[in-house]
Amino acid sequence: MPDEPTELAVGESFLTSEEGDDLRVETTRSEEHLFTTTYRDAETGTLRLALQVDITTGSAAIDPRSYDADFWTLVVEGLPRPDLDLQSALASVEEPGIEVDTDRRELHVQSDDA
Repeated sequence: MPDEPTELAVGESFLTSEEGDDLRVETTRSEEHLFTTTYRDAETGTLRLALQVDITTGSAAIDPRSYDADFWTLVVEGLPRPDLDLQSALASVEEPGIEVDTDRRELHVQSDDA
C-alpha cells in the first residue's frame, strides 16, 4: 500500500488507482491519525476491502464486513491459505501486518516483527 500523505486534511481523499485498473483505490483521512483505504470494483462500485491505518502506531485494521473473501486470496507468511477465513488468518500471526496486492488480488498477512 502506498504511503499516505499526512498533509491531507481530515475528510479529504485521493485516488491511487488509474483509469483501466480493475479496482478503484481511494484513501481518505478519516481522522487526524487515521487513514482509510477502500478498494472497489471499478465497474460495479462493489466494495472489496476497507483497510484502516493508524499513522501514529503503523497498525492496520480491516473492517471484516468489507472483506470480500470470493475476490481476495489470503496469503499468510508467504503461503496461500484458502482454507482460512480472515479472522483465522489474522489470529494465526503474532502482531500481523497487512499488505494488499491489487494486481494479484492477494491479501498478505505476515508478522510485523520482521
